[in-house]
Amino acid sequence: MKNLGDNSVNGMKTDPSNLLSPFSGLGGAEASVRNLSGALLARDVVTIRRIIVRAVAERGFSSMWTTLVVPVLEWADEGRNSDAAAASVRVFAECVAGILSTMTLDAPIGGGGRVLLVHVPADSQDTVPADPYGLEFRALGAALATASVDTRMALPLCRSALLASVTNAEPDVIVLWLPAAGCALPSLLRAIRRRRTGLTMLAGGPGCRTQSLPRSIAVLGMLDEAVDAVTAVT
Repeated sequence: MKNLGDNSVNGMKTDPSNLLSPFSGLGGAEASVRNLSGALLARDVVTIRRIIVRAVAERGFSSMWTTLVVPVLEWADEGRNSDAAAASVRVFAECVAGILSTMTLDAPIGGGGRVLLVHVPADSQDTVPADPYGLEFRALGAALATASVDTRMALPLCRSALLASVTNAEPDVIVLWLPAAGCALPSLLRAIRRRRTGLTMLAGGPGCRTQSLPRSIAVLGMLDEAVDAVTAVT
């Protein structure tokens, strides 16, 4: 079995400086971050998956995300200065999204209250989202599921579909992932409460920085803090 602690891609020893040549800034990073960035450049989805799965087993999900995937995403975003680099980042993001979905689906269904994590559609569909693959949203879903929280996820395209997901999931807690582009939040909250009474509502996502939220809705922090906050109300 390939040793993921070495600097290799597809089983071939590679100088880290060569792996990182199209980008910069990871020379002093830990080995797993350099290995993951090398797999990104090589578009080696098998190695990407192995590194991430191993990191979850060794560090836990939240630590894997904040200390491994996020640094590589930030590094790649800074270096996305060519079509080839952008294509590598796209392959990496799609691979990570698939890994997160698998972890969410494969996690045992937890006890306690049911949580609906819903990606609220923006009022304007013309704005390109800052996170087009929804990786932060998917990471929160995977973190909750692997923490034995009974989690349902929904990515509705319109408000009527969002309200249908609330009716179908019958949640005890709903986490609204708010878009940076904004949405008509007050009317949405009223519509949700008409369909499901007694809900605990939390909010996360980039829209929390741009929209005014009622005091009754707690804003989630970093990933590990968000998991703790959701767990505390289930």
